[in-house]
Amino acid sequence: MATLPSPVGLRGPNGPAQPGSHSAEPDNFDSLPAGNDPADGSDSDLSDWQAGPSSDLGDWGGDSLPAPQDATLQHRPTLSQVGRYALKEPLGIGGLGQVHEAWDPLLSRSVAVKTLQLHADASTQAALDAMFLNEARAAASLSHPHIVTVFDAGLAPQGAYIAMEKLKGRDLRQALADGWAPTPWQAAQLARRLADALAYAHAKGVVHCDVKPANIYLDRRDRPKLLDFGIARILHRKNLPGHAQLQGLVMGSPHYLAPEQLQSGEADARTDIYALGVVLYELLTRRKAFGGSSLAQITQAVLHSHPAAAHEVAGGTPRTLSRVAARAMARDPAQRFKSASEMAGALRRWSDQHSSTGVQPLSEDTFSSAAMQAPLDAAADVKLPQPAPSRVEQTARTTDLPTKRTADGPASASARQGPWPKALAAALVLAALGAALIWWATTHPNSPLRI
Repeated sequence: MATLPSPVGLRGPNGPAQPGSHSAEPDNFDSLPAGNDPADGSDSDLSDWQAGPSSDLGDWGGDSLPAPQDATLQHRPTLSQVGRYALKEPLGIGGLGQVHEAWDPLLSRSVAVKTLQLHADASTQAALDAMFLNEARAAASLSHPHIVTVFDAGLAPQGAYIAMEKLKGRDLRQALADGWAPTPWQAAQLARRLADALAYAHAKGVVHCDVKPANIYLDRRDRPKLLDFGIARILHRKNLPGHAQLQGLVMGSPHYLAPEQLQSGEADARTDIYALGVVLYELLTRRKAFGGSSLAQITQAVLHSHPAAAHEVAGGTPRTLSRVAARAMARDPAQRFKSASEMAGALRRWSDQHSSTGVQPLSEDTFSSAAMQAPLDAAADVKLPQPAPSRVEQTARTTDLPTKRTADGPASASARQGPWPKALAAALVLAALGAALIWWATTHPNSPLRI
């Protein structure tokens, strides 16, 4: 194996205070049973990426604060050492390697460490390791709230590894398998955030190449983070040594691969847009766009079939969102959105127009002035029954003066309050004058009232 750089020391964009990550591998259809239609249910039985026996899909780290178990993680038994990281618990295993919860003794924090184990010959492995480190550097340069943070990468006897932030939640594949059914507004928001993340990565020259539910992680407030930037792009290269040997790993999720990926292996920003459109379609319809009981059948469906429009499959799906998904999934790349930012803009416009009717999670977008104003305006139009006024209220209303308006807007506070403050002030003045008159009459020497 050629000598390669030692751990590249990739500092996470959010700094050391950020907790550590989980990542999922591409699905593998080598063991796909005949007669099992992936479109009819979860694809968890179609993937060799299975949660480890000790994993807890609902408790993998923290959003932005250290996980409570971090204090005790360092004292758990160490399974093995990768670089400076002590591997503590398996989180998942797949065709490309394993993910472990690990302890970073240098920064005293928990992280998720993925090791790549491709089992290639020595020359192929050396080339893969070098490309992997280059992709890890590119991924570490991405600093976006909806992209997983990469802290570090390097080489170890177990293979190349990458250390990432450890998340708390579950991936979208698991969420859908558990029965999570997002509203159209939630589906649009999730897809919009992912499109924003892809637009940011594309502007940096980084293409994902494997956008799918298993690589979309949801935190506890259903905010997504994209995982595994760059890994699939390595394996899609046709000039890669041992390319044929690795094709079984590349062709992991044909449901979400663009036709050009299946035909020529070419991938660019438009392939990510296509995959995100397929994900949006699945969120809107609760079913995959392309079905089949084998890899060949699914591939043929992607290449030749035209899925029904989302609003025809699922009643109540807004036609605008249906058209967004259909355009993103166009077989001809030239017919898709020109960029991920254009797709994000279309989803954002629809979301802003329908924010008052959608179910909004408490997130950073919920507290913007535009998002908050629409529900308030809608509530202001609701007419609630008013109780009958009392006799005192009726008397007060008959004596109120009309509210005056000024050139700048509503009347001033004194105009809205009516004549009562002025009448009270006049009474007090008269009372004071009367008291002064009585005092003078009883104390003045010439006063006829003096006794």
